[in-house]
Amino acid sequence: MRRRRRDTAMRVRRRDQLICRWDRDALMIALPGERRWLRVTPDLLSLLQLLDDFTDVEKVAAHFGGDAADAATRAVQQLRDAGILVADTDDVDTPPVWQHWGPIAARLHTEARDANYLVDSPHRDATAVQIAADGEPPAPFKRYPHAPAVHLPRRTLPLRTPVEEVFAARRTHRAFAGTPVGVDALATVLACTFAPQRVLDGGAFGPQQGRISASAGGRHEVECYVAVFDVSGVPPGLYHYAPQVHRLELLDATVDRQRIAGLVYEQEPSYQGAFTCLTTTVAARLSWKYRHPRAYRLWMFDAGHYGQTFALTCTALGLAPFQTVAFHDSRVEAMLGVDPDHEFATYLLSAGNPAPGGGAPPALPQHPPPTGLAASAHRSPADPAPPGDPAVTGRRRAHPAP
Repeated sequence: MRRRRRDTAMRVRRRDQLICRWDRDALMIALPGERRWLRVTPDLLSLLQLLDDFTDVEKVAAHFGGDAADAATRAVQQLRDAGILVADTDDVDTPPVWQHWGPIAARLHTEARDANYLVDSPHRDATAVQIAADGEPPAPFKRYPHAPAVHLPRRTLPLRTPVEEVFAARRTHRAFAGTPVGVDALATVLACTFAPQRVLDGGAFGPQQGRISASAGGRHEVECYVAVFDVSGVPPGLYHYAPQVHRLELLDATVDRQRIAGLVYEQEPSYQGAFTCLTTTVAARLSWKYRHPRAYRLWMFDAGHYGQTFALTCTALGLAPFQTVAFHDSRVEAMLGVDPDHEFATYLLSAGNPAPGGGAPPALPQHPPPTGLAASAHRSPADPAPPGDPAVTGRRRAHPAP
């Protein structure tokens, strides 16, 4: 809240931190706390450059002189009202949180507020048609069709534990038993967390997936990459999970625990389990439909939905889940071979068998795997090497699935 007096005896200066951008041929300044921007004219820029320190308004007016003096005085008052200038008599209450998060985060928060979703608006249908007319939506699935693949069991393990027991047992684990996890358990976790359960009619926006986790507009912008360390039936290495066909596509057979440790500031629960899921966000899947800054929030919500589904599924299976966002984004993206301008690292989820006596509630019993559903490794004739071959390393080029 600002206490202000309107007189020419006050002293003013430019606000400590302002957000600016170039808009074609004009410099624009963000109005603090508002979703509006001010066009900066050459005269206004000259005025702001004068006000590094508190200066008498009369002195500012005298600097411009003549007929421009009154205009400069009015401009100073308007800029003060807009929050671009502050007076030595103002009490500018900046929420303490923004002192730590900075002006860029504060501006993003402002820009993401009060978005118009056109609910019950007569313009809603026309807007949907216009979006669809701009071109085909981004592919809902990503594939590495020439990568060696591990086909996962289609039948999931039964999840029959009462939900209240799963809720009570759900914990973030930081110690694991160091024993293998079965491929059926991994397949169940991936299917429940990342795979579509049904396909819905999205109207102008095309077919949409229904997954266990909620997703804004059914866009499901999350991709999952799995670092396998100790899973029966799956050779160790880094894989992409292809939910459309429920299989793992090998990207790099050399990725091991030590490689992941270097990305996560040596957080042991991130890589000491049986497998680690690195999730990313394919931004275009959201931005194609949601064309306002509020959409930047949506992938964060969706990452949380997926994280909780992962944790509850693991808990129901008797596994120990862990999750963190403490990792080096750029290094994760480089290892995955993704372009961070379009697909960026979002969340790390890992799991293994729980360590005995680790302080967590007793683990729920694992169900025995169904018989005859062991994972099978497959490679197409074009594949240069079988899964697990050290020669199959480095980046694989991804292709959107049709």
